[in-house]
Amino acid sequence: MGSVRFWLLLAATLLCTACSAKVVPQPTATAFLNSGDNSLTESIGGVAVTARLDQLSVQPYQLVDNLTSFHITIDNQTEQQVEVSIEAFMLKDGEGRQYSTVTPERVREIVSKDTVYLIPYPYVGYYYLEDQERGAFQQTMASSLPFYAEYHPQDIFTRALPTGPVLPHSKSSGVIYFIADLTRTDRAELLLYPAPRIQGEPRYRFPFSIEK
Repeated sequence: MGSVRFWLLLAATLLCTACSAKVVPQPTATAFLNSGDNSLTESIGGVAVTARLDQLSVQPYQLVDNLTSFHITIDNQTEQQVEVSIEAFMLKDGEGRQYSTVTPERVREIVSKDTVYLIPYPYVGYYYLEDQERGAFQQTMASSLPFYAEYHPQDIFTRALPTGPVLPHSKSSGVIYFIADLTRTDRAELLLYPAPRIQGEPRYRFPFSIEK
């Protein structure tokens, strides 16, 4: 029981830390603030990119590999198509640590490996694989309530930022993911480089402060 209490305490601490941190967008001379959803929009050459924090911690109960996600909208107002590549995004924190995006497949792998530790809705905990299997058997016919341990990977893929071209006068939007813990820093900057590779200076900059 002692080890169980330790993991519960650690999980609660991590959750409270994530909840207490607030990511605040910082407008610049070229990126303006949308107060309705706390996003930043920067427009260059007729292509407007909007970025906002999606989730500070995609899965708040995991013990390692914290995932942070941003919601991106690309509004192509030109007569030419624009290529979209998640590999062209980079996240940099106030301590100079840099993070590359991770694919939806990698996100699914990270989240799935922690499901045996998750707490199903509303109160019962799974701490060992046999407990999870026993609980799944007992609840299959008894309830239709959602469980954290019943993971739905399709959400990761359907919400992800689509790859490929954005047609003229069209928009594309979705979520990108980073293995990063922004509660460890006081600021972060989301960078977008000219596709398809990260080289030279970033084309778009979206700064955020982290208030605790």
